[in-house]
Amino acid sequence: MRATHSFNYPMKRLIILRHAKASWDDHNLNDFNRHLSKRGELNSVLMGKFINSKQGKPDLIITSSATRAYATAKIIAELVGYTIDEIITNQELYLAWINDLLKTIAKLPHHIQTCLMVGHNPGLTDLINYFGVRLDYLPTASAVCFEFDTSEWSKISKENSNLEWYQFAKDL
Repeated sequence: MRATHSFNYPMKRLIILRHAKASWDDHNLNDFNRHLSKRGELNSVLMGKFINSKQGKPDLIITSSATRAYATAKIIAELVGYTIDEIITNQELYLAWINDLLKTIAKLPHHIQTCLMVGHNPGLTDLINYFGVRLDYLPTASAVCFEFDTSEWSKISKENSNLEWYQFAKDL
C-alpha cells in the first residue's frame, strides 16, 4: 500500500506494461513482427480504459519497436488521450534485460513526471521484482505502477519506490 509523502519536489511515476497477447496465426512472421491477436486487441482496450481511469494521460509513452508492443502502445495512447505520433519507439526495449531497461529509464528527460513503458518479459518481470514487488510472471496486457521518491529518473531504486497499483488484464 502506498504511503503518504510530503516532499517539495515532483516524484516520478513509472507504469510498466507488458505488450498484449500476440497472434501465432502467420507462421511466416518472425517474433519481432507478430501482430496482436483479437484477444490482445480487446485486452489493450480494457487496459487503456483502466489506465485512463486510474492515471490519465502520461507525459511519455515509450515502447519496444516490436509490432505487438507498438500496437499495444497505440491502443493505450488513443484511450488516454496521448498523441500517437509522440509515442517513442526504442529498439533497445525489444526483449531487453533489466540493466537495459534501467539505462533507458535513467535517460528519460527530467521534465517527464509519468512514463508508460511497454515492453516484454522476462525483463519487465525482473524490473518489477527489482523495485521490491515479488512477481513470478507479468501476464500480457498487464501493468504495474510505481511512484519514486525522487525528482531524477537516474536515481530511482528499490529504496525509493512505492507500489501505486497493479492490474492484470484477466481481472478486467
